[in-house]
Amino acid sequence: MRFAYRKEFATEPIADALGRRGWEIVATDHPGELVNQGEADIALTPSLEYAHAIGVVDYALVPGLAITTRGFAGLMRLAFNKGLISFGSMAVKDPTAAEIAIARIVLSEKHDIVPKIVKVAPDASIADMLAVADCALVVGDEAIFAASSHTSALDLTDEWEDAVEAPLPYMVAWGRVAMVAQGALDDLTAARDEGVLTLADRAALHPQSAQANAFYQRYLRGEIDYTMGEPEFQALDALYRYAFYHLHIPDIPAIKLLPDGEPATTPTRPDGGGKAPGGPSAQ
Repeated sequence: MRFAYRKEFATEPIADALGRRGWEIVATDHPGELVNQGEADIALTPSLEYAHAIGVVDYALVPGLAITTRGFAGLMRLAFNKGLISFGSMAVKDPTAAEIAIARIVLSEKHDIVPKIVKVAPDASIADMLAVADCALVVGDEAIFAASSHTSALDLTDEWEDAVEAPLPYMVAWGRVAMVAQGALDDLTAARDEGVLTLADRAALHPQSAQANAFYQRYLRGEIDYTMGEPEFQALDALYRYAFYHLHIPDIPAIKLLPDGEPATTPTRPDGGGKAPGGPSAQ
């Protein structure tokens, strides 16, 4: 089996555990493309990439495995210069990144801001980004290790929860319906359980151990969660409804589960899944 993922501190424990189980591991900036092309069996991607892939082939989610964030999770941040009170522009390294949509939804829903997107070089520092835009979108390791000392920053998980009243699904794992055996799904669940047990040692051995340990402490507090159950299905449903309302995805995808594409159980509004998009006046 082949597992494609975006390499970062949050995802490495899962990938390494799968590698020890004999899986082939591929680190890439766009893991979903490998599943679309038939070059990987499972991809761990930003949650909106699953929504974009639906319709290409019949895909479904890996039950039990995701990365969902709550509170000040520290995995997605908007850094800005001290004293700034509004964002007219946002610097990004990859204009196709799914996290841009989340930042734009938050800024629109909570602050009534529609920032201009400014592309910067992949190796640009936060200082470089803030030299050409009002704020800088930083994700994953850059948010954990580079932006953690930047005092002027919004945590997008905290902002999302405030605006949407639901956790923020950071990543989901998915593959093709009827092409992933139950044994492979069992491997993924076992790799999740094995991987999170290595977080303490990984944090202690990391060159930036203070920031890595802060990530581990957020995991212990439940702000970073590697499971996928009914609360996470509700959060995912809320994300897709907001993304559809703001025109970031063409349709609201069905939340289905491997191996056979059975639908996940998600409550219908208003019982779960956050409040309706469109700001305080939305019905």
